[in-house]
Amino acid sequence: MSYLCSNCGKSFTRQSNLTRHIKQSCKGNGEPPAKKARTSSAGLSQPGPSGLTQSYPIPTTSRGASSSNSDQITCHCCNTTVHVSNLAAHRRTLQHRTNACVDLAPGVQLTESAFMGRIVSYRISSDNHHTDFMEFFESIRERFVNLMMEVLHNHTTVKVNMELFGRYIIQKGESQDGVIDVKSFNTANKIINSSVNVDETLNIFMDILINQASEFQERDSGWALEHIMYLEVNVNKYAAMGGSSYIKLPKFIENKKAVINVNNQDQHCFLWAIVSALYPPNNRRVNEVSSYPHYSNVFDTQGMSFPLKLTDIKKFESNNNISINVYGLKSEFKDNKMIYDIVGPLHYSQQKLERHVNLLLITDDNGNSHYCWIKNFSRLVSSQINSHKGKKYFCDGCLLHFTSERLLQRHQEHDCNYIRTDIPSAEYRKDKCGNSVPGNILKFDNYEKQMVVPFVVYVDFESVLKPINTCEPDPKISYTYKTYRHEPYSFGYLIKCSSDDSASKFQLYRGADAARVFVDRLESDVIEIYEKYLKHIKFMNPLSREEQDQFDRATSCGICEKPFGVGQSKAKDHDHLTGKFRFAAHTNCNLNYKIPNFIPIICHNMSGYDIHMFIKQLFSENSTVDVIAQSKEKYISITKHLHVGSYIDKDGLSKRRMLKLRFIDSFKFMASSLQTLGANLSSDLFFETKKTFPGSNKIRFDATKRDSVDKLEYHRLPSKGDFYDKLNDEAVSELDYRRAQRVWELFNCQNLGEYSDIYLKSDVLLLCDVFQNFRKICFETYKLDPAQYFTAPGLAWDAMLRLTKVNLELLTDIDMIHMLKKGIRGGISQCSERKHIANNMFLPNYNSEEPSSFITYLDATNLYGHSMSQRLPTGGFTWVNESGIKNFDVMEVSDESRYGFILEVDVDYPEELHDKHTDLPFLAENIVPPNSKSKLKKLIPNLYNKRNYVIHYKTLQQAIKNGLILKKTHRVLKFEQSRWLKQYIDLNTQMRNNASNKFEKDFYKLMNNSVFGKTMENVDNRKDIRLSTHWENIGKKLGTSSLIAQPHFKTCSIFSENLVAIHLGKQSVLYCKPIYIGFCILELSKTVLYGFYYDVIKKHFEDKASLLYTDTDSLILKIYTDNFYKFIGENLDEFDTSNYKPENKFNVPINLSVLGKMKDEFPADPIVCFYGTGAKAYYVKSLSDEVKKAKGVKKECNQKTLND
Repeated sequence: MSYLCSNCGKSFTRQSNLTRHIKQSCKGNGEPPAKKARTSSAGLSQPGPSGLTQSYPIPTTSRGASSSNSDQITCHCCNTTVHVSNLAAHRRTLQHRTNACVDLAPGVQLTESAFMGRIVSYRISSDNHHTDFMEFFESIRERFVNLMMEVLHNHTTVKVNMELFGRYIIQKGESQDGVIDVKSFNTANKIINSSVNVDETLNIFMDILINQASEFQERDSGWALEHIMYLEVNVNKYAAMGGSSYIKLPKFIENKKAVINVNNQDQHCFLWAIVSALYPPNNRRVNEVSSYPHYSNVFDTQGMSFPLKLTDIKKFESNNNISINVYGLKSEFKDNKMIYDIVGPLHYSQQKLERHVNLLLITDDNGNSHYCWIKNFSRLVSSQINSHKGKKYFCDGCLLHFTSERLLQRHQEHDCNYIRTDIPSAEYRKDKCGNSVPGNILKFDNYEKQMVVPFVVYVDFESVLKPINTCEPDPKISYTYKTYRHEPYSFGYLIKCSSDDSASKFQLYRGADAARVFVDRLESDVIEIYEKYLKHIKFMNPLSREEQDQFDRATSCGICEKPFGVGQSKAKDHDHLTGKFRFAAHTNCNLNYKIPNFIPIICHNMSGYDIHMFIKQLFSENSTVDVIAQSKEKYISITKHLHVGSYIDKDGLSKRRMLKLRFIDSFKFMASSLQTLGANLSSDLFFETKKTFPGSNKIRFDATKRDSVDKLEYHRLPSKGDFYDKLNDEAVSELDYRRAQRVWELFNCQNLGEYSDIYLKSDVLLLCDVFQNFRKICFETYKLDPAQYFTAPGLAWDAMLRLTKVNLELLTDIDMIHMLKKGIRGGISQCSERKHIANNMFLPNYNSEEPSSFITYLDATNLYGHSMSQRLPTGGFTWVNESGIKNFDVMEVSDESRYGFILEVDVDYPEELHDKHTDLPFLAENIVPPNSKSKLKKLIPNLYNKRNYVIHYKTLQQAIKNGLILKKTHRVLKFEQSRWLKQYIDLNTQMRNNASNKFEKDFYKLMNNSVFGKTMENVDNRKDIRLSTHWENIGKKLGTSSLIAQPHFKTCSIFSENLVAIHLGKQSVLYCKPIYIGFCILELSKTVLYGFYYDVIKKHFEDKASLLYTDTDSLILKIYTDNFYKFIGENLDEFDTSNYKPENKFNVPINLSVLGKMKDEFPADPIVCFYGTGAKAYYVKSLSDEVKKAKGVKKECNQKTLND
């Protein structure tokens, strides 16, 4: 690919070279190179050391610069004119991707590429609109084949995956209103080279995509395909991993004497490794090729090329009747030494033949690979499991070990997931306080997170909203196509110091190069912080008499709160910034209680918005950037390691000192808009905002009309109509518009750009006030600083461990883990009836001639909070032996038993119960729905007999009491249990009841639910996302080429020519979460709803009550009775009526809110009707309110468009 300068006609091989040429040396248009935008000052106020305000300059783009011809350039790919300095950012936009599609042939376009065409995305479309998938693929078959032929002409071998895009519509009710959305389905990568039948490859991809589309329409019922849009083909150049010539083993591996490494000098190390395994030499020269027969005399290698790729091993196995497993070697620099772990398998043979060989594939810094024979598998991997010397039986599929061959065989038959699996070890280790604890004990030890982070940066961007050209669908139908893209033109940030406000600093900049300037200034300011405040620890001030007395009288550590042992020395802990004495502490606690080596940079909605504005600018040559990712394009956090200085280590060597810039998303803690959060904040808490702005209300700024930087030069405030926000579908109020006018006048704004600066500053200061208050609340409640964490769930988990002081035993038996995983079943969601219209005395259209009926929508108050307050496991997990199982009677276990049980059982569902339980059968199962074409399992309550059903003892007791029959008990897991979590739940419930605004109420509920979420965290689903800026390896740092070559490579996302995100599959999984807690919470929560439905409702109303709908913690019931509200009053112990008005028309008495009790979701008016179409798809209407739910449709779309 070449890049042509539109001015002088000169061509370049790289986009960066073209950009540099245009900026610095192009003379084609007779004008000098473009200059950087000048800056001017705008008078805003900045907090000074005294708390007063002082004038400071705001750099802004000089008037007219954005429209100067010399600063403009036409993108050669999409013919869009942009500012020179904004060209790179422009190439990442959706508009560029759409408009820059290079037409390669009719219906075939190049949409984006990276690393000089080594990674490319193509779009293939049909000439017609198709609703039949087979017809679509046949219409584009020739185009796909021709494209792949051209690709393989340029690259010998590629990894290819596909994504199919279709336009879907979902309609609700009898009206024509509906919602349109674009859905996509993708495949895994497939390796394609010149020997592959491309036509057949399309057939394979086609079957996968059609099956996914079919499953989607079964899973998300209601969506109908309008037409297939296009097929996206993602191509990645593939340099296959394969063994070559000799590479020396790391000393650590060599010393194990478990691997034979033949010193070959050709490209056939794979064959030499196999020879060394099958033909042992008569001498001790096991590493020399001369000790073995030549591979050509013993193996059939016809049709194979060498060095042999992992993907070609199957052919070798077939030709030579040999089974082979291949494992990898993962290295990590930890605790000042290189740690090596065996991972994989990279290739695994399901059928182990008589001639079986295990190989180790090692790689050097240059990307060269080499195969070795693993002579003693147990010796090679045992040390990374534990230090016990006893015999272990290893699974070669997941590298787990067992104490007997019988247990190993059971595992391989039922549970092996063919990826290296790690489980905690019970061996003793040192915790952060220096205490010896079992390695499988989970307890609070993040004491350093009790320290308030001294410096925090609050940041926000402003951007123009440029429309994306789309084909408008039917204007009568709402649709969710993205119609705007964001391009940053300004940033503002406040560095907030918690101990010295004079060290706080505000920065604001406006210009087309805002993203680059943001990173440059931020790094410069952070280095300044380090030099002034963090580089040297301030010595402790002399203690006052009161402080000395405090130290002398101390009997417990001020950090871990544990008492000082007899003869244990006490250390004086002090603030390293101020020198002030804090408290007495254990020596080890004091040593670990240090200022964190990172600066949190907090953006609101960073994950989905702000981070994409400057992610490319974060990367510089040889920089280290870590990511915690939700997906390839959505990040929980990004951390850049910033070089701030040097130090001399204990060996006298100079080392680089790094300080981390940790970008976190405040939305992960406070899931509301900044405007909503500000509205919930009382006026006396706007500390930063009020220093500049007299009021605390958020300044409104035009969100729709800013489609060009040029409009920032407008010299008057836009009209009220221009303030209409199309993104949020709301108009500005008269009050907000008048306030905007006052702000314009008060700050003497000369143009819309200066007004934008004021708006931006108000946003940054508001974010600071909101999050600083949030930090204060958390510290007062939990003694933890949220700025130390990435998300609210991580904060909640530590808060729970700290408060309860519980020691949780992590499972060290893989059979227990797999049994619990098998038994985890989420909340039940089902629609039992499609429609019901209520008829009772409280409705205006009541017909006394018809039976009186009520629809009631009941929700269990904090259902999971109730379940978490019950007796839950803490440890002591043991299998009950066979004789114990024979004598075990589950019905004799009391509710207050010290011991609990999880069982694997067979249960029969008697036919005489089928009609009685048809609404809501007991013991739901994850099964494939009957008559379904999909293989996707769903949680379905059913009347089938249960086999090998994993169940909590209380759930089983409830089922047996209601008539189900226990036929057989296979296994019983016994554990210790207590109400250890109730203290934490009660604290948050109390704080929620005392909260003064909706945010705080929701936050304390989130702090409860997040703990449940952490117990249910599925470590199998964790993502491994790598951001890569170079194609080749740099030292031990793998380049994009090597990452694509990995067997576990999944997909790639392009940010720019030299920045991509690589998604890798996991090489190993560590089961380090107490999933037994989540399992028990889910089981106990189901007993609440089942107990209420059968023991309260059905017991009283019998067949006059039936279930319309249920979803996890709620029931929508149809009940034939004269007055259901009277029933509530007569059974007040079963209900939470705290949301009824004291003087209500139903005469329902008021009681206090109680966890686990059923609350009426429509306390003001009776429900008129119910319509349901499936799980999470229903409509409920009362006299004055309504609830609309449609799975897969945004809430806003529901409220605006789903009208029946």
